Amino acid sequence: MRVSEQTRDQVMTVIQRLVEALGRKDVGGILALTDVDFRGFWSDAGDKVVGKEALQRYLEQDSAPPDLIRLEISSIHISAEGTVAWVMADVRFNMVGGGAREGLLTAVLRGTGHTWLFAQVHCS
Repeated sequence: MRVSEQTRDQVMTVIQRLVEALGRKDVGGILALTDVDFRGFWSDAGDKVVGKEALQRYLEQDSAPPDLIRLEISSIHISAEGTVAWVMADVRFNMVGGGAREGLLTAVLRGTGHTWLFAQVHCS
């Protein structure tokens, strides 16, 4: 589905806020961007969370690799219909010492009428 420029800008703003919060390892900032019924999983076995409280516990235990300097998201594709938006993008984890890991991201966001919240994330 094609997305309006307004929706695209709003979703991009939320994505940028997430990138910034992850870079600061700001658990509260990350949680402010997530839906209460958040679902997420990552490529490592067992890295699955169901619910915002589970996400908080996960982030407090391991909010980001200790040597992460910056997260970059590129090749972002956004679609939306009504109050649901979905995202596909490339991610790059820049590490201390110049190393990097690359991966893929998909996400579903829910519009609240005031903002967009991450409802589901898969990063591998």
